[in-house]
Amino acid sequence: MLALFNGDNMRLSDGKKIVATVPTGGFKKDVPCLLGALLVVPNFTAKAGETVVCYTQGHFDGPIKAGDSVSFASEAAYFKNGEFTKTKPTASGDVSQPVGVFIDGGVLLTGGVLTEFVTNDS
Repeated sequence: MLALFNGDNMRLSDGKKIVATVPTGGFKKDVPCLLGALLVVPNFTAKAGETVVCYTQGHFDGPIKAGDSVSFASEAAYFKNGEFTKTKPTASGDVSQPVGVFIDGGVLLTGGVLTEFVTNDS
């Protein structure tokens, strides 16, 4: 959904092929990690040292640069009233599951199916 992005400084990378050696710690499916200077979210699991072929897809604002303060705290991101928040919604009918994670000042959407809603049964 492009409305959530400030696309002014972003480029679309769709289908560009990368052949890379999996870094120390390996790839874990859907877990963000660094591949060189790029933050990636692999859609597969692979062991460190393996050579893999990847295809990039989605929006990005370029590789991490010197002077960037990168944070991988990965705090849960919820969506309420048109904004991302770190506070879990508690009102009846709100979506109670995270829709992504906060990474380096932005939100990485995880793309899961929304199945958890707040119910205030008395």
